[in-house]
Amino acid sequence: MRYEYRNGAIRVSGSYFEEMRYDISNEKIAVLADGKGGLLSYRVADKGEDRLSTFFAFSLSLNGQPLDPYLEKTVEMIGRTQSVSLPEAGVTTALFLSKDDNGVFFEISAKAGDILSVTLNCRNAKSETHLDSDFIRGANFLLSSSEKGDWITENDAFYLEARGSVKLFFSFDNDEAAHRQAFLAFDRKKAEAKEEIEQVSVPASVKTEEEKALYLAAYFTALENHKTLGSFRAFAAGIAYLEPLRTYFRDGYFTLLPLYLSHPDYVRDEILTLARGIAPDGSCPSAVKRDFTAFWGDHFDSPSFFVMMISDYVRHTDDETLLEEKIGDVTLLKLADKVLTKLSARADETGLLYKAGDYNKRDWADEVNRNGYVTYVEALYARALACASSLYQGRDEAASAKYEAAYRKVKDAINTLLFDREKGYYVNYKTRDFTEDNLSVDTVFTLLFGIADKEKAESVLDKMEALLETRNNQAQKGGDFGVMSVYPLYKERRATAHKSMRPFDYHNGANWCYLTAMYAYAKYLYGRDYAYPLLSCFSYNVRRGHYTPVEYFSPCAPTGGSLQGWSAAIAFTYQYIGKASFFDLK
Repeated sequence: MRYEYRNGAIRVSGSYFEEMRYDISNEKIAVLADGKGGLLSYRVADKGEDRLSTFFAFSLSLNGQPLDPYLEKTVEMIGRTQSVSLPEAGVTTALFLSKDDNGVFFEISAKAGDILSVTLNCRNAKSETHLDSDFIRGANFLLSSSEKGDWITENDAFYLEARGSVKLFFSFDNDEAAHRQAFLAFDRKKAEAKEEIEQVSVPASVKTEEEKALYLAAYFTALENHKTLGSFRAFAAGIAYLEPLRTYFRDGYFTLLPLYLSHPDYVRDEILTLARGIAPDGSCPSAVKRDFTAFWGDHFDSPSFFVMMISDYVRHTDDETLLEEKIGDVTLLKLADKVLTKLSARADETGLLYKAGDYNKRDWADEVNRNGYVTYVEALYARALACASSLYQGRDEAASAKYEAAYRKVKDAINTLLFDREKGYYVNYKTRDFTEDNLSVDTVFTLLFGIADKEKAESVLDKMEALLETRNNQAQKGGDFGVMSVYPLYKERRATAHKSMRPFDYHNGANWCYLTAMYAYAKYLYGRDYAYPLLSCFSYNVRRGHYTPVEYFSPCAPTGGSLQGWSAAIAFTYQYIGKASFFDLK
């Protein structure tokens, strides 16, 4: 297969029969388009597993002849759309999602005068036989068509003939009124899907067609993971996180970063949704489910992300009313204080948080037992303390001073206890009797948050370039696949679990796109080459048939988590190149 980039779209050429998978999502559903006009997956948020247990495909004939599976095709993918063009036959199949309808829109077009025969087959769609109908209400689905046809229950298929083009709308749903209304608005919904793409403001830092395609893909990754179900208005971590529907403190933080400039209301809603899942004692879970209950409680990084989100929002929108919003009878500002008070109870005499227990996986690397002092956790904690101090300035000077003093103590301890001068970087984690001194990309937050002075920051970047950038580190033998999450691999086998037990898989050396984006941003801030890390995630995966941003990958691991929310951080990095640091509290 061959690929190119044009006007922000990914264009892939090959034979008609070849799959070209593309994830698309909206407020209600997530689907996987197959690059042949059909679907491979259909998930409804918070309503169970994939609805397509087997098959959803189109079979097309032109003037009585089935289309040759070896015809040359071009598949174009951008935003919430995928189109399949067969130039030799003059046939195009396009599908798209609107922002909020539970259903998929299809338009199949042929040249004027040609007779187009269409069969839509879905083995999981159950219905009685319907003849000469343009609307089918099945046992578990709804189907509208611009041309009348026959649904044959024995074949689980809809058959029709048309001249020129036909429009279809399919949904696994029972809301007939909403379905019919959406189909009547087909042309408007199609125009809106196009306008949504055209209205995206592409930053000046995006120079090439490949960068534009990457930027739009990353930006839409954030938009498409936004979910609204009742009072739950927040970002899913990805299309695999819809059952139960939940939003994560850390995933959410990075997913919303590129939306401060365009959708500050989404940011505000995310903060309020997360706030409703905080425990009465101030502890924060990994994620908050749609019913606002905890999903894997009491994490070490979640509280810091919550305070950071509030600070970022107030600083970048000038909307201070958020601080007076109440969860129960507690304002958001007081809730931030409560969260930090609870978290600070885990600090010891050094000022640093201590992750107790030999098997403690409660931070982003949740398949690694990083215990004791974890540089990543400490950097976030320091940042949260600094953010709290800033939030209290002009409101409660004593509280502001308290948090400023705590921040200074934690910052000094990070640099004293966790920076290894011989190695030239911050160690991953250390207990009172063991140090995991590999280099972890998540220690880059010490640079972004101003914890490292310039000398240390330059040293850390030198080491990350040499050890984590695979174009430079040939000892890892995997070739060039961008930026590894850690190197060398974890020393203690008992430290890793599940996928991370395998070398260069998951948290144990794979490339995580959101952290690669943060590393790229740090490189920009220090005047270094940021293009390589930014493009590496995208170009590597497009070559391998992954056309929406993934979560992690390596040559040794199956690619994980397509259309993964926090990979939207790539778009954030492009947005803030050429500007002052997003993280500047002044």
